[in-house]
Amino acid sequence: MSGPLPAPRPVGPLVADHGEYGGEHCETSSLRKQLLVHGVDLSEPLLFGLGGGIGFWYQPSAPGGLFRSMTSTRNGPFPVFITRLARALGLVLTVHRTDAPDQALDELRRELAAGRPVICYVDLFHLPYFQASRHFGGHAVVVYALDEETGTAWISDRCPRPMPVPLDALATARGSTHQPFPPAHARLSADWSTARLPDADGFRGAVRACHAALVGSTLPNEGLAGLEAFGAELTREIRTAPAERVMDRLTAAHIDFEFAGTGGSGFRNLYRAFLAEADPWLSGDAHTAALTAVDRSRAAWECLDELLLPDTGEAGKELRHTYQDREDALRSGEPDRLEHAAGLTARLPDLRAAAAGELDAHRDRLAEHTAAAFRRLLRAERALADALGRI
Repeated sequence: MSGPLPAPRPVGPLVADHGEYGGEHCETSSLRKQLLVHGVDLSEPLLFGLGGGIGFWYQPSAPGGLFRSMTSTRNGPFPVFITRLARALGLVLTVHRTDAPDQALDELRRELAAGRPVICYVDLFHLPYFQASRHFGGHAVVVYALDEETGTAWISDRCPRPMPVPLDALATARGSTHQPFPPAHARLSADWSTARLPDADGFRGAVRACHAALVGSTLPNEGLAGLEAFGAELTREIRTAPAERVMDRLTAAHIDFEFAGTGGSGFRNLYRAFLAEADPWLSGDAHTAALTAVDRSRAAWECLDELLLPDTGEAGKELRHTYQDREDALRSGEPDRLEHAAGLTARLPDLRAAAAGELDAHRDRLAEHTAAAFRRLLRAERALADALGRI
């Protein structure tokens, strides 16, 4: 595209007002916008909590480097989380998938022609404004207009403005076959206008689903057991792995916990907002204890994050500042800020290498502090799980 295009008039009431573009987490913000179009106004924190909220899951890196190790601090992947959320709202959700790009585009055209924006799943690597270096096909966006004359799709994502994307880029993002979570042109449909908040039992059921995710899994890479294993592995690698691998692991965890749609502190900030908004349904001593426990958990996550981009020297300090500056620029969605982010993105490999060069003198200290931070985090998460189990 040769220059900025004016955003077309969106379908329904999706307009550039606060809360109707942007959001913290891709699936809950996309669902919030879809519900708004259909006359249902529910906050993103409420949606997040009703989906089951927080958890932990860890996937080691694939053999041969097909994709990096990753963590998730939400309760369940796609479509588990969004299906649980839809059920809590009384919705019957259908996930449409196809291997045929032409069919996927025709279905998208029909939905938009009928006045219905569409929640689509994409590999964010192929969305130009993300400037992503890794593939992830579980990202949700709202597609609300197609301009086939200019070859442009208009979407609403986590940045607070409409985003133009070339139609061929959107098609590639929807049809990506890369791991993890190839999207297979997935889109969602439901009778959105019938969504309703559940009663108090429904809220308590959502909280108990979160409790079960933290303490009930029998898999070694899930829940609090998975968090403990991840902490032990990361601490061990800080002591023994090549410095470049250590920096890659630390920065990947920082991105997953703070920037990858979590709202900060591994979704614990967003879950705290849910618990506060859920007071009319959950009020009582157990609810008060859960609010105290989640605040302690958030503090423990913040303490850990300080060590994920450690102060190893000038390069380490600059690396942390550059990641934050880049995230702020990307989240704005403004063309000049995206250009600024591209410059920062280009600097990151050299900064990581320089920070790795500073690491050796700090390995023992960093490993000890990281192990202590994980111990504190596990105590806080166990207390939080216990508090949630009493609601």
